[in-house]
Amino acid sequence: MYLGNSMLDDDYTLYEDGQVKRFYDRNQWSLNNEEWVEVKNLSDRIKQKLLDKCPEDYKNKARQLLSL
Repeated sequence: MYLGNSMLDDDYTLYEDGQVKRFYDRNQWSLNNEEWVEVKNLSDRIKQKLLDKCPEDYKNKARQLLSL
């Protein structure tokens, strides 16, 4: 799911094992960064944004994965 703005990417992919792949641009000189994080390390604000952007067909599964 995309949480970035028009200039910088901030994409998240949720996996069933609780891992989250984040692909993001730190700034215009530091593009295409990637990191793996655990759901428990995401802020409530980020979790809610991810759930809000999630397609309806996947919301229940995303809610479970995000512990919401």
